[in-house]
Amino acid sequence: MDVFFLCSQLRHFMASPVASHFCTSALLCGNPDFYLRRHHIVHRHFDPDLDREGNLMHPCLHERRSFLGNVRNDFLKQRIGLTVLNRLTVLLTLCLCTLTATGQDSLTMDYLLDRIETQQLKRNDFFMDGIFPSYISGNRKFKTRKQDNTMFYNALIAYTLNDHYDAFPSEQKIICDSIISRSKRALSKFKNPNRPTYNFWRRDTTFRFPYNSLFFGPKKTLPDDLDDTVLGLMILKEDDSTNAVHALMQDYTNSKPPLKTTYKIYSRDSAYSTWFGKKMPVVFDVSVLCNILSFVQRNNLQWTTADSASLQLIVKTIQRDDIRKHPLFVSPYYGNTSIILYHLARLMAVKDVPALEQLKPGLVTLARGRLQSSNNMLEKIILTITLLKWNEDPPSLNLTTSNVRDIETNDLPFFIGNIPSYFKQPWKEDFMSLRLLMYYHYCPAWNDCLLMEYLVLRQRKSKNFETNETFKH
Repeated sequence: MDVFFLCSQLRHFMASPVASHFCTSALLCGNPDFYLRRHHIVHRHFDPDLDREGNLMHPCLHERRSFLGNVRNDFLKQRIGLTVLNRLTVLLTLCLCTLTATGQDSLTMDYLLDRIETQQLKRNDFFMDGIFPSYISGNRKFKTRKQDNTMFYNALIAYTLNDHYDAFPSEQKIICDSIISRSKRALSKFKNPNRPTYNFWRRDTTFRFPYNSLFFGPKKTLPDDLDDTVLGLMILKEDDSTNAVHALMQDYTNSKPPLKTTYKIYSRDSAYSTWFGKKMPVVFDVSVLCNILSFVQRNNLQWTTADSASLQLIVKTIQRDDIRKHPLFVSPYYGNTSIILYHLARLMAVKDVPALEQLKPGLVTLARGRLQSSNNMLEKIILTITLLKWNEDPPSLNLTTSNVRDIETNDLPFFIGNIPSYFKQPWKEDFMSLRLLMYYHYCPAWNDCLLMEYLVLRQRKSKNFETNETFKH
């Protein structure tokens, strides 16, 4: 239940006659029930002498009431140094201050981990065990009407928890372990039965394709993709599968240039496609390429021609400023400059990539500019994480628990189901410019995880600052 709803209900209660009598008796006797019974306060919820309409049930009760009223007044005068009104005012003030503070509690990792795990443990007839609830919208607006079972957000959340695992105290590590363990079990439903690749949607059974499109019938689905595969393998940490997949990936590059689904400047690059499907067009996405190279770097794999070509493509999109001017075109499945920058920072945080380090000053400037101009809190969180990963010191965000609900239901999609991404030019750009056949994916738990990552990095930055100051003195 929302904290503001609770606060409003409590404030409403505190203003009622029942609450006034309750608080008065609590101040006087420490036993509200005893005080209400002993002094027969006139209120139909507590008074046994009243009928349902609030009238005295017998005329003789008037005299008894008068006598009890005098007793009560004498009692109040003897027992209270301050007036009841003054003491009640103090109590109500303290209660309201407490309620206000509750609505503005500082965010903690405990609080966010609990919210993340709670969402993973939700049960209904649709969501699979261990899968974080996510939703699809036909426009850039968070809605819960169309539910979706995907491994994507489980892989992202588990990856992030693993990435910052050392920052958590032992109690929080237990929660992280539980979340990661459930995610690993859930991933088995999305694995290809014939090879160690993974799909955005489940592979263990048939299901209705969730997009309403002329291009996909109800029994059709997409092939496995490199993005989900590398994210899944990075949390599973299976060496045999890692090497096998990296070898398999070499067959899914732009091997027949010129490529028709991208700008001419990129059409001859032999970078990785997003898809494992042989019948699928080759589609470049710089955010997906960042995830692939993070997979290569984390597992200390030997770089191949396709790895180097993918890095070169990333560099070119930065140098040409296409990550700013045409983010949806160069990253069709993420489609936002700030999210591209986040992927770049995550790749660069694994190990130094000299070609990207040379471009870092310009990337920092771009991130700072967008942080200053953005009015979207989730985007601000993503950009602040990005800058912290680059060891910058962006302004702190003034966030409390009261912001969490809005962040969970933020309209900024982290992932986009982009059907025009498969189209040839110029149809691809025309359809995407009109936002046709595009589906926006949302996951409240992933937004909580981004918020938690912000707290971890901000805390780490503060500790480093304190350490440096200690050394100076």
